[in-house]
Order: sequence, then structure tokens, then C-alpha cells
Amino acid sequence: MVTILPSPALSRLPPPSPPGARHTRHAGATALVCLPGAGASAGLFTGWEEDLPATIETFAYEPPGHGLRTDEAPHTDLDALLADLMDAVRPHTARPLALLGHSFGAVLAFELALRLEREGTPVSHLFPIAARAAAGRTGSPPGREPTDAELKARLRALGGTPAPVLDSDELLQLLLPAVRADFALTDTYRHRPGSRLNCPVTAFAGADDTVVAWASVQAWGACTRGPFTAHRVPGGHFFPFSHRPARADLLRTLADALDRRPDTAPDRPDTPEHG
Repeated sequence: MVTILPSPALSRLPPPSPPGARHTRHAGATALVCLPGAGASAGLFTGWEEDLPATIETFAYEPPGHGLRTDEAPHTDLDALLADLMDAVRPHTARPLALLGHSFGAVLAFELALRLEREGTPVSHLFPIAARAAAGRTGSPPGREPTDAELKARLRALGGTPAPVLDSDELLQLLLPAVRADFALTDTYRHRPGSRLNCPVTAFAGADDTVVAWASVQAWGACTRGPFTAHRVPGGHFFPFSHRPARADLLRTLADALDRRPDTAPDRPDTPEHG
């Protein structure tokens, strides 16, 4: 199972898996920390370990105001959110650490990786999924708050929220505070020119994604000094969660990348198109 990763200050840690519930992880297994996109929760990554080897242990970050942390106020300040995320990840930095983010979660993973590298903590790999690159984002100044109807329309256009949720005023009222905060962070995010990672970056795009253009995914190559690869796979913006074969292919490629020795890493830029 995927371990939900809240802040260590919280007491709501998941119970241990029953004996035999999953294959035994290696003692030095790479910690793969997964970050959901705007408005989403850590539960998106449930079941991912089924397609990963025992050399990788999967964790999913639950942001304040989402999923298991709905009793907390969602963060509207990027630095505050990243501080919470750093607290959640630090217990796992003594072993190899890789970061994966879907959509705006990839930008959070990038900013987290920058902070970890500045502290002297190496990051094994960054995996942006269906995400516009952090480099080149200039953000927009905070404007008026969008109405509930505008947020609902934006969620519907993204395509990842089930129709019964969008059609239920009661469920939407539970969801919208976190969505409003997340979209504000997404819209105002500004990349600091020159901010680049040292770790390898492997990006993935859905061939039918109408939200993020292929060129915007390829632009992740400007976010690192290390090796860069981009893959285009079948599916839309939410392909890892709606297209099981594409997810399995993604995780197989991810596992190969984490197992790759430095002397076999591809030269950058390298942007094969799959599917």
C-alpha cells in the first residue's frame, strides 16, 4: 500500500500493513514521495506499489486541507506549504529519495528538491507528470477571488473531478476551500530565473492532454543541470489515474530510471516520444 505522508507533527499516521499485504521492501529502498496536483489528495496514488519493485517504497504527501487533513486550513502561502512538506520528508532523507509530482504537484516537487539540495540532501530523481515546467512561469499578481461557479467550471475543464462531485453542492462546499487555495498558488507561482536542480529529471506527458502542451513538458529540461528525458504516453491529463496500462508503463520507466547507474545515464537533452 502507499503510505500517506502528513506532517510528523500530526498523530494520524497510517497503521502498519498486515503481514503479507505487500512484498517486503529492501532495507535501503528508495523513498518515492508523490505529490498530488491542485485540488487533489494523496489517495490518488493508492495502488501504485502494485507496479513497483521492492527496491522502491512509495509515500504520498497529504497537503493541509485535503483528504485526511480536511480539518486543517489549506495553505495559501507557498513557503508555508513547502515548510510543511519539508517536515514530512526529512525523516526519509537518510536513504535514496526521489520525488514525483502530478500537474502543479510537480512544481512543488521541484521547489522541494531545490531546498533539499541547498541543505546538502541529494535527490535521486525528479519525475514531473502532466505538468507545465517550472522554468518560465512568471505567475500573475493576486486578483479577485474566483466565485464558486468559476472554480467549478475550472474543475470541470480539467476533467479529473467525478461528475457526481461536481453536481453535488454539498460535496463541492467541502472541496472548494482547498481548490481555491491550490489554484491561487498555481496562478501566482513565479520561477526564480537560474533556479536549477543537479539531479536527473524524467518528465511524462499524456498524448491527449488538452491542459498541458507537449512543449511545456519538454521545457523541464531547463530546470536541471543533470540528465533530462521526456516521454509522451497514451492518455490525457490524468492518465496515471485513469489509464492502468499507461500507469504501469510509467512506473516501469520510473523504476528503470532509479535503477540506472550514473555511467549509463542518457546525455541531455533526450526527449523520446512514446505511444
